[in-house]
Amino acid sequence: MRYPASDLVAVCVRTRSNEINDLIAAECEQLTGGRPDAEGVAVCETVEDIYRAAYVRTGLRRIAQAPTFADLLDALRQMPLDLDDFRVDALYLSGRFPVTQQEAVIAAANVIHCRANLAAPRHRLLLVAQRGTFWIGEILAEASQSYMPHLKKPCHVSVSLEARIARALVNLVVPPTRLGSPQAAGTLIDPCCGTGSILLEAAALGLTAYGADRNPKMARMAQRNLLHFGYPPRVVCADARVWTQTADALVTDVPYGRQLESAENDLPAILANCAHLAPLAVYVAGSDITPQLTAAGYGGIDVLRLVKPNGFTRYVHRARVACT
Repeated sequence: MRYPASDLVAVCVRTRSNEINDLIAAECEQLTGGRPDAEGVAVCETVEDIYRAAYVRTGLRRIAQAPTFADLLDALRQMPLDLDDFRVDALYLSGRFPVTQQEAVIAAANVIHCRANLAAPRHRLLLVAQRGTFWIGEILAEASQSYMPHLKKPCHVSVSLEARIARALVNLVVPPTRLGSPQAAGTLIDPCCGTGSILLEAAALGLTAYGADRNPKMARMAQRNLLHFGYPPRVVCADARVWTQTADALVTDVPYGRQLESAENDLPAILANCAHLAPLAVYVAGSDITPQLTAAGYGGIDVLRLVKPNGFTRYVHRARVACT
């Protein structure tokens, strides 16, 4: 069923610091067409693609909204709703309800003139408290968290990209609703694939994924990880400076760190070659590499900061090959 865009809302996961970081906001905007506010709520164009999200957890049809909890209850009491077999849950995003969470759920359920069904609800409602507003919506979509099994991949190293981050990065290059079309599954390459974190997420979403790593040990580990989950092991031992595999999009975590200083020196050559392999690219680096990307022929560069709990910052660059 189609709903007016103004009625569709997405709720994002917040980080341990209780903030919405750049990557979360970008993934939400890519998947839903809406950018989340500071509390992680976005007014959306669609919620159809939330199932594949890393950080967008729920898509809803907003039913009612009011500045106070009492006003919200009054609005619900007067609304003609068709929600038989409903259940209400609550989510505190900012501040507190004027009553306990359980009391708020009971109060909302009591003013909805429909039959409740806690055990097997057909309509799942979410009561949300934000700063200065209260609203309730019906859940239409939820993230499947299909990246979770990849947390137990058989081969990994200390610098392996986390599965959740890898999923969000892949989502940045796949157009909304594209994966719903059987003939539109695209291709993706990772020229510095390591143990295959990005390839696993691309394959899980139905993309044809190709990987390369110049370290033969890493290439073998990536192959083993893909095979472990039943995905085609399209990985070769090759140097990203000369690899020739093309695709619709490129997503990679380029070498960086003290132990990889020599690899960092190779970055300009890696970028120059990769600019010929895919028109859209996402590069993760330990610093802002916008000047190097520009020199390699990229334009329209977005830089997203991704701060880990230990304070280490990764820089995610989304860029397109500049028209010549």
